[in-house]
Amino acid sequence: MRLNVGVNTAMFDGHDTDIAFATIFKAGFHYVELAYNQGYVGELSPDLFSARHADKILSLLEKHRLATHTLGATMDLAADNAINAFSQRIKFASMIGARRLTVCLGRRADKKLIIERLKMLSDIAAANQCIICIENGGDHNYNVFETAKDGYALLDAVNSPALAFNIDAGNMVSLCPEMDAIAESMAMLPSAAHCHIKDVKVINGEYYFPAIGEGILNYPPLLNALADKKIPCSLEIPLRMHRNMDSYPVRAQTPVPVNLSLEILKKSRLTLESWLTSE
Repeated sequence: MRLNVGVNTAMFDGHDTDIAFATIFKAGFHYVELAYNQGYVGELSPDLFSARHADKILSLLEKHRLATHTLGATMDLAADNAINAFSQRIKFASMIGARRLTVCLGRRADKKLIIERLKMLSDIAAANQCIICIENGGDHNYNVFETAKDGYALLDAVNSPALAFNIDAGNMVSLCPEMDAIAESMAMLPSAAHCHIKDVKVINGEYYFPAIGEGILNYPPLLNALADKKIPCSLEIPLRMHRNMDSYPVRAQTPVPVNLSLEILKKSRLTLESWLTSE
């Protein structure tokens, strides 16, 4: 496949990392994006970002013949502890070999504070040879960055080489349903360092995340552009979650069976391969 595609571990919410990595490799993928997103999978312990845990992750990556180039690290950057907490994430990412951190940022009302914190954090990222990939949000808790125009305004305000985009067309479907999500994503490509590939089905006004190719998004033009620019991606298919009509996420009480995740990953990989070879 021409595209460097990994798998975001959000679909394995509630399962052991060892099982998640084994399933990702079995599905035919070689890269993983750990989903350490504050809030979506509950509160995260600081121990998750320790050197000891980094060693555990490196051991599991080696065991399952996987590598990582990205860490999912969404959190509210206007929160009181944001500088310390996100600094921990940057250092952890560096320890496991992930040079990119994807992050939805927070609310539009906190834009000024978020910009000031991004300036500080981008310096820390640069010192650790990392890039912060700011992501367009999927619900109103993360509406400081909704559209390409919003994103470029943030990049201009921070003005750091350690800041880039993580494109997420699927998020735009729920937060900005009136926008052309693929066109907006294409507009972000010049400043993108990563992309989430997430398809969306709308059922009774609510948003669900199926196998890639089974939703409403026309991904082939974007995927071919990403491949041409050699921008790495992750399949983000958060099966345990859906979004209500108002865009806010709802997490199911029980984890999704691993065999279902495996089936969806295999199906998604075959779809990607067919799209990327049918030029």
